[in-house]
Amino acid sequence: MRDHHLSLRPAGVLVRRAIGLLPLQVRYPGVLPRISFSVMSSARISSSTSHEERTASQSREKGIEFVRLEHIERVNDTIRLMRLYSTSSDHTIKYLPGQWLDVFLPGLHKAGGFTITSTPREARPTADNAAYLELAIQKSNNPPAKWLWRPVHEIQDQELRVRVGGDFTWPPPRLDVRSIKRLVLVAGGVGINPLISILAHLMQAQQQRQRPADIVFLYSTKASGLPIKIDEILFLSRLKNLLDDADGTRLELRLFLTGVTDGDVSRSNELPPHTIARRISEGDLEDSLGVPEARDGTVCYVCGPQAFTDQAVDFLSSCKGMVSERVLCEKWW
Repeated sequence: MRDHHLSLRPAGVLVRRAIGLLPLQVRYPGVLPRISFSVMSSARISSSTSHEERTASQSREKGIEFVRLEHIERVNDTIRLMRLYSTSSDHTIKYLPGQWLDVFLPGLHKAGGFTITSTPREARPTADNAAYLELAIQKSNNPPAKWLWRPVHEIQDQELRVRVGGDFTWPPPRLDVRSIKRLVLVAGGVGINPLISILAHLMQAQQQRQRPADIVFLYSTKASGLPIKIDEILFLSRLKNLLDDADGTRLELRLFLTGVTDGDVSRSNELPPHTIARRISEGDLEDSLGVPEARDGTVCYVCGPQAFTDQAVDFLSSCKGMVSERVLCEKWW
């Protein structure tokens, strides 16, 4: 993934940092033009402020976990998955779906921040395996990400220190989870990272009543090449498996691909049924909310690049039947 700043905020007003020398601008719901939501690579967003400084106000565990980097898997040319196994075979690493890690790397003075993409179930040891945490690391010039993109033989089996933190979690803070009947997850690019953890965690629940009756997952990302290979689109295979195993839950996956045409999509037999060669639109977002009369039980989670997140959060919070407290977002810029 990337070094990031996570911030949980209700979306009553949109605060957008303008480019250049303009001051912060405050915009109110209901005034957006008709737009599509673009996804930029997070690698293009840079800051001289470290992850720890940007997340100073976020919740953090006091304890440090000791882990070993034992598994590295290539997804595509810019993303790799890795697993960090606890160095203690009988130790459980406690965290909530959606949280991130401070990752302390050899030779770097400042920790990197990377979202956990596995679920708390994998962070409990079994008879066969120690607890582990999975991360998706996007290639970038950010020093921690750059370290984790070194040649595999240089970093595999390295012992690292990590610390759990973050407030963008399931269950949502300050909301009664029993009142949530419909959950809408909106991901842009590598913004899928916390949302795949949340969704997988919910689908692992033994009883259907432990999760919302309706879950809609909107995922906008760029296809990495032609022909389209689902294994090279971050977590798409995992999403399809969750969709196939969605016993008793109405789970919808709506995939939006850029960098390809409708013809490219139609020629792929592996893509999910609802795959469209364009960006997410306002209409797609409104459709995901269901009928206005039932939206008092709808909660939205949004994660993606800044413009994508700002626009989506502003629009969702302005839709009929929605209130700002039920539109939550993660900020990592």
